[in-house]
Amino acid sequence: MTGLKHYTAQGYEAFQETLKSIGKGKRVVALFTGSKILTTGESWCPDCVVAEPVVEEVIKDAAVAGLDVHFVTVFVGNREVWRDPAVGFRTDPTLKLTCIPTLLEVGNKAKRLLERQIANKHLVKDFFTEED
Repeated sequence: MTGLKHYTAQGYEAFQETLKSIGKGKRVVALFTGSKILTTGESWCPDCVVAEPVVEEVIKDAAVAGLDVHFVTVFVGNREVWRDPAVGFRTDPTLKLTCIPTLLEVGNKAKRLLERQIANKHLVKDFFTEED
């Protein structure tokens, strides 16, 4: 089956489980973002609040375009969890995240957008449509 498939993972372990469920050999793109504050429904991370609607719009267009990609929205936790230097997102050699939001193609360390780049619809669209 082709087309965009969307997943959500809360935390590092859930992200790893999601990757296992998707399986090897598939194109996986992940957006790492700050978890939502229950009272507001928005991320505690201001750049994430700006980036999320841009990515959502592009993936909706990507789904229409028939791209074969598995897209995972990954909530990294609250500010305290994210700032812990030992958190899996920072220490995992395949991720090595330094900031959020980060949009990356899993297994392709060179293909990532960081922070304010993700608020640029053209950069995000190119990220999904360009094959490396």
